[in-house]
Amino acid sequence: MQKVTINPHDSKEVELTINSYNLPPETANDIREYTKKVQSGEINSLGISLYVPSIYQGGISTFSTRTYVGYNNKTYYEDIVVYNSISSETQIKKTTKEKWNDYLKSTLTAIAKYYVDKGLDYVTQGAWSVASILTAGIPAQVSNQTEITHTAKLIQSIAKKNTYVVLDNQYYFGCRSENGTTYFQNFTNVPGYGQLNNASTPLKTVKLPNYDKGDEKAWFNYVNGGFVEHFDNYSYGGVVFPAI
Repeated sequence: MQKVTINPHDSKEVELTINSYNLPPETANDIREYTKKVQSGEINSLGISLYVPSIYQGGISTFSTRTYVGYNNKTYYEDIVVYNSISSETQIKKTTKEKWNDYLKSTLTAIAKYYVDKGLDYVTQGAWSVASILTAGIPAQVSNQTEITHTAKLIQSIAKKNTYVVLDNQYYFGCRSENGTTYFQNFTNVPGYGQLNNASTPLKTVKLPNYDKGDEKAWFNYVNGGFVEHFDNYSYGGVVFPAI
């Protein structure tokens, strides 16, 4: 396998890649929707990665990670696209220097929310003391009434997997699931002193419930248009960041 990167700022490159690798409609539409969000400024992209066979043979080439015999002894086709992005800098907390030590004693919790089977569910990614994250000290010269702002950026790498049932050489969309790795960069903004870098939260991975059983979900759902589960948003210190 080899990795092929796509520049989402270049619509021509996006369409050329989609056509070159003969991507299935669902996968192509995912890439186009992501591209629109990048070009509109909704997402700050760190790139799109496709994993494709190292050698192509004319029109039969696909960028599928594999075609395999799976659930119920049926044939399945699976593809994966990895999307990478960094969010805009977002305010988590603003308080005065006088109350800053109180904030350092509090806790930051990160939560990933996702849709599965038409319902919203969530998983807690971690909880950390603010003091362990905001390690940059506030200059002693700053007055107690100065407002200090904690801001953060969310870095995401999301693998979106589509699974198809293959019947009589026809591909029927059956399941879409995601596997996401995220972390938050943290900053302290002090008037007159600029921005101070702090520790990032640990790298956390959340695999949605059906990511590793796409063939089974596809078999039971392809006749109904397919099963879809996806990340909706992330919450950090009570502040919501949209998922890719």
